[in-house]
Amino acid sequence: MKHTFTLLLSAFLLRMELPAQAFGELDINDVRVRFHAHGLIGNDPLTATAAFEVPQGDSTNALYSAGLWVGGLSLDYQLHLAAMQYEANGASDYYTGPLTNDGTATTDAVMMDAYDHVWVATKAEVDLHLAYFTCLSDPNCDLATEFPNGYTIPPSFFEWPAINTEPGYDHYQAPFIDWNNDGDYTPGSGDAPCILGDQALYFVFNDNGGPHPHSDGLPIGMEVQAMAFAYDSADPALQQTVFVHYHIINRSTQTLVESRIGMFNDFDLGCGADDFVGTDAARNLTYVYNGDEVDESCSGVQGYGAQPPAFGMVLLKGPFRDYNMADEEDPNALPSWNGTDFNDGVIDNEKFGLSAAIHMYGQGDTCCTDPSFTWHYYKYLQGIWKDSAPLSYGATGYSTDPNALACSFAFPGDSDPVGAGTGGVPQPAWSESGVNALDRRTVCSAGPFTLEPGMHEDLLLAYVFARADAGGAAASVSALQARVDLVTQFAQTLPLWDNAREVFQGGCGGVVPAGVVEHTAPVLLLFPVPASTYVQVDAQPGLAGATLRIRDAAGRAVSAHRLVQGLNTIDIASLAVGIYTCEAHTAKAVFTGRLIKQ
Repeated sequence: MKHTFTLLLSAFLLRMELPAQAFGELDINDVRVRFHAHGLIGNDPLTATAAFEVPQGDSTNALYSAGLWVGGLSLDYQLHLAAMQYEANGASDYYTGPLTNDGTATTDAVMMDAYDHVWVATKAEVDLHLAYFTCLSDPNCDLATEFPNGYTIPPSFFEWPAINTEPGYDHYQAPFIDWNNDGDYTPGSGDAPCILGDQALYFVFNDNGGPHPHSDGLPIGMEVQAMAFAYDSADPALQQTVFVHYHIINRSTQTLVESRIGMFNDFDLGCGADDFVGTDAARNLTYVYNGDEVDESCSGVQGYGAQPPAFGMVLLKGPFRDYNMADEEDPNALPSWNGTDFNDGVIDNEKFGLSAAIHMYGQGDTCCTDPSFTWHYYKYLQGIWKDSAPLSYGATGYSTDPNALACSFAFPGDSDPVGAGTGGVPQPAWSESGVNALDRRTVCSAGPFTLEPGMHEDLLLAYVFARADAGGAAASVSALQARVDLVTQFAQTLPLWDNAREVFQGGCGGVVPAGVVEHTAPVLLLFPVPASTYVQVDAQPGLAGATLRIRDAAGRAVSAHRLVQGLNTIDIASLAVGIYTCEAHTAKAVFTGRLIKQ
């Protein structure tokens, strides 16, 4: 036993020193992009080269590196943060695999190694698989005619991480089509991966598999279930777009306030030495374009040449706002101005758009370069500089003038006509000018919100490429904006678009993966019954982080409360006498109960 522990410990320590080795590539359309098992996007750390080729086959890349940033403050004001930039030296805040679901948010070397993998599946494979088993179950279907060469199940289907049998972890992991509805994953019985797009990559990573040598931030206890996907489409906009879906879970028992979720993007559009960056605040888009009319090659990196393109990342679906029992509206202010589901007649379904977007440089004044300390990362997530100066409107965005106008978005052009990012005071257009060789990076973020124990957040973003036929670099920016509009409209048709706050179904249209539906009717037990001033709910681990909603006889939500593990006391003194329905949504079920107020 002691020998086994030593081997595992040695493996664990070795694992702490090495980044995840596995990666996969989306390559079904006109983009070839690399995703690493621990979340790094568009980069090859071993060769320090870009791996986001668009158009595919042209040897030109639009992005050097990208990764997820999340940070928040514990109730005792300790900063918990995980960030990713390059990982060239193996210093990563993220580790492969899921975390335990008992509140300890732990993992081990064996689990991390098992998930040092990026799984790939295609819609064509899934469709053929389902067609075969449909024919097999139909007495009027002739297999010899429909499948004259027989059928072999793709080996990748058997590797799909649908179920995790290790105790302490969520049993159901990657979404799958449960063909025979038996709650198990058996490809030989017709079950198949459940994916978005024509090709998808699935991977899981966390921030608590070890220390955070990159940011030095305290771990959050966060698990991220990610699916990157793309479409082989006749639509040029989709043909040069890739999507990323993040399902983020707080596996810890710790509440983080003032939390923000963001993306770091080091856009290098061909040769990065002549790049400009910008923010289209209304479209939730951060982007890169060429500062002059020709993107020359430089330092061994191939440029795009004349009539250079534009490229960007759009936040399609941001995190939820905190509960406030209201259908929020303020069309000219953040977050409603560029958020979603505001003023739609539904309470507490509002989601953030971009709250802040700031740039930084690879060299130059230390105020505005890459983070050096943990709080620098969090400041960038807030849209402020490393020395705590606010992003200011105009010039480079940095000013020591105390009268400088603070703003939320760097280089917004004319995309903020109402002044949502400048305190409601509209400003003249502001874009970059004066080409310089400083290597630009961007951080865009959404928040603040409260990240509570057991909370789920569902994010969707897309990387979009466009190149105008004529008109120079500015015309390519206009072409990018037009494509982002089309991509945004398309995203709103995806099955995951309407996922409820607590209910996540893996993002597959018409199919509810096994594990989402409980096989027994879950009951929510409230006591005492009847009650006059308070009721209590004993929330088991599966209910931690869920929201208890109390509805009156007309079905209106009159109260909402976030449940923590253990005994919860709910104040009902202000409710009118009567009978109320209570419900609590989790990722796998809807628990219901009844409350009698006397």
